[in-house]
Amino acid sequence: MPLTQLQAAEAEKTLMLEEITVTAQRREQSLQDVPVSVSAFTSVAIERNMFDGVSDYLSRTPNVSFISTGGRDRKSISIRGITNFLSVDQDVRPSTVAFYLDDFSVGGGTVNPPMMDIERIEVLRGPQGTYFGRNAVGGAINVTTKKPDNDMFAEAKIGYSSFNTKDLEAIINVPLIKDVLAIRGNMKWTKSDGNIKNINPIGGGNESEYVNGRIAVRYTPSDRLTIDINASLTDEEAGMREGVPSGVFSEFAKNTLFGYLNGQPDPDGVGFWPNNTNKVNFNRPQSAGTKFWYTTGKIAYDFDEMTLTSITGYMDSKGYLSGDIDGGSTDGWYETKDLFRDSISEELRLQSTGDSALEWTVGGLIAQDKGNVEQYTYAGAENAFALPEGFVVTETQTNGKTTSFALFGEATYRFTDKLSLTGGLRYTHEKVESVQVNVSGGIISDSVDEEASFSDFSPKVSLGYEIDDNTTAYATISKAFKSGGVQTNQLLAEKTYDPETLWNYEAGVKAELLDRRMRVNLAAFYMKWKNLQTEFQDGIIDGNGNIAFVTGIENAESARSYGFEAEVTGMVTENLVVNASVGYLNAKYENFVSYIEGNNVRLDGITIPNSPKWTLSADAEYNFPVTSDYKGFVRAEWFYRSNIVSKKDFLIKTGFPYQVPGYNSTNIRIGMENEQYSIVAYVENLFDKQYYTNAYQKAFIGGLFVEPSVRTAGVRLTFKTN
Repeated sequence: MPLTQLQAAEAEKTLMLEEITVTAQRREQSLQDVPVSVSAFTSVAIERNMFDGVSDYLSRTPNVSFISTGGRDRKSISIRGITNFLSVDQDVRPSTVAFYLDDFSVGGGTVNPPMMDIERIEVLRGPQGTYFGRNAVGGAINVTTKKPDNDMFAEAKIGYSSFNTKDLEAIINVPLIKDVLAIRGNMKWTKSDGNIKNINPIGGGNESEYVNGRIAVRYTPSDRLTIDINASLTDEEAGMREGVPSGVFSEFAKNTLFGYLNGQPDPDGVGFWPNNTNKVNFNRPQSAGTKFWYTTGKIAYDFDEMTLTSITGYMDSKGYLSGDIDGGSTDGWYETKDLFRDSISEELRLQSTGDSALEWTVGGLIAQDKGNVEQYTYAGAENAFALPEGFVVTETQTNGKTTSFALFGEATYRFTDKLSLTGGLRYTHEKVESVQVNVSGGIISDSVDEEASFSDFSPKVSLGYEIDDNTTAYATISKAFKSGGVQTNQLLAEKTYDPETLWNYEAGVKAELLDRRMRVNLAAFYMKWKNLQTEFQDGIIDGNGNIAFVTGIENAESARSYGFEAEVTGMVTENLVVNASVGYLNAKYENFVSYIEGNNVRLDGITIPNSPKWTLSADAEYNFPVTSDYKGFVRAEWFYRSNIVSKKDFLIKTGFPYQVPGYNSTNIRIGMENEQYSIVAYVENLFDKQYYTNAYQKAFIGGLFVEPSVRTAGVRLTFKTN
């Protein structure tokens, strides 16, 4: 649940919640006036919660979940059960959940930017395509950075926490020409020894170093014209992905290691989770990281009755993984994997302004996303087949390109002061291209060079009613669309897979009660899928009569999801503020026969992966005077996610690590501050709860890997100029 900036309204001399302003519909509105289920985190909330990444704020958002595959930028996000169920082409295609940095959509492989000088975070649930440039099937995450202004300002933060983690952050804002030109810059540096140690002297642990920087320029040559330019660079390096062995083989590892070690995982001196939460035994140096930069230009011109906005963006990222994949002290096999992504887009939007009964937005988008994955598996010095060290066992190169064109619009007409009707429509056309070459033992085993195009019209209708000055209700029907794609294995008979569509039916109430000392936002929804895209593995006969195991995408004929969200904020006293949220989700396949481990398995009535039934959170903060200049605060935060299965193939399994148990975690913070200085001490995962969010294939000998939870304690000092 987002922490609302709560304080007494001095003008009224009464306790009252501050209004939260959001841009969920691409115009500034009060959170309470937006007919969308949205969680908003203000800059104060981000600071108080000490958000460092996407997992921090998503854990406070109802009906939102994520799983991790052992890296800071490798999070698969689910909203109301809608997620990227694919691993086959997720690195070369846009994500199901739209992620925006300063109105520019970045790809699914870069969804965890640093929380640095952020003005606002908005998490929108449900389809959002009629006022977003990109398709937003499951929802959208908006991250808005602070813009340059007319005040000379500087801020510095220094922190130290568990695992010898050191943080430095600096922000400076300089007005160059008053009311015309200003510049803002910030940087963040983090270095840590990591929570996982490699007992092998040759390999390394998961030590990490992150460097992030951003420059923003705002130019306002007139009252009508505003130009914003942003450029950001991120360089993140880690020794390895954050996982430990589970001691349970995946089916892939079982087949690969048939007869090896008698088919049993080898503890190899470190043991398995949960007895082992911080050790591995890799005999080769590990490395994982991301280099990511983006630049955006936003031009807004205000006419008398409308605003024209142009948003141009470019993003380039490179991710890499390398090191031991046999997972033991024997030098059997190692790999390298490079992931390249770039996106470029131009969005043009025209919006009405003023107090007319009719509000409208029309826009268009043209965009191109490219992805390239290069993956190599090499023989080590002690491989089981006596291959020369460095021999390329397998090589896979995948290139994907998606070209998108969209027109979208939405209009709201207010019939009376209380009743309004909204209609929207989106047209999408996407061309998907894929090229893949697989090499085995130096010989091309198969290749794919295919393309396909997909088009769709997605409507939206919403009815809003103002019950009284502090209570509104809404009901919405909307459609979402995700284009199909090209299979990346030429042995499959079907060369493409179908697009998926979704209809969303939603109703909600937003109210401020007790003289605006309590805020209650409620939403209920029902969603119906057609042709839900998901991954499968199959064993087929190739042209030489050999059995080949291939991976592709199949469509679940139908699925459905329903549930509700409730978010409550209350100002108990002038000094005590509490927040709570609850989400209930029931997401299941309706008609789906899937190929899993050599069998056709009917999954009707089975819960969709990464769809926890319950998502809960709560926090409370108490402020008190320390001296005439300083005030102190104590706050506690708690969240809970019920059990899930992280991927479709695990649905036929039972027990650890396939079934991810529910988990909860508690944080506490205590601090003291004035307008210039602050000091905060904190403990996250106070009770050292042991949990994980996913099981993934990293290495063979120790079985599937899980990313262990950790308890961290630290302190942070902040200095600001007046």
